[in-house]
Amino acid sequence: KGVWDSVTVIETSDFARTLAPNTGRGSDHAWGGNYMMFGGGVKGGQIVGTYPDNLTDDGPRSLGRGRMIPTTSWDAVFLPLAEWAGATPDDLPNVCPNKDNFPASHFIDATALFEI
Repeated sequence: KGVWDSVTVIETSDFARTLAPNTGRGSDHAWGGNYMMFGGGVKGGQIVGTYPDNLTDDGPRSLGRGRMIPTTSWDAVFLPLAEWAGATPDDLPNVCPNKDNFPASHFIDATALFEI
């Protein structure tokens, strides 16, 4: 009892399908997914991130055949979660080892996701 404000549940999926059919009229595995987060300290009722403007093969995030590069990395979501949970700046390279592959502007600010 009394721990809800200290709990965050995050659902992730790294599974996606191509937007274009394969030769068998099905779809192939793709790159991307979604996240859903809830908990006592989560600022709910919002969609965070960027939906691609162009989902065609000519779009800037396209790898061809309906495969898109995601707009939001796992690290962009897990870094603010780690900060909310009390990780220090020295901890973050261990929690999000790919964080240095992205500019600081890529990450979602913890105050946008959590009641801090």
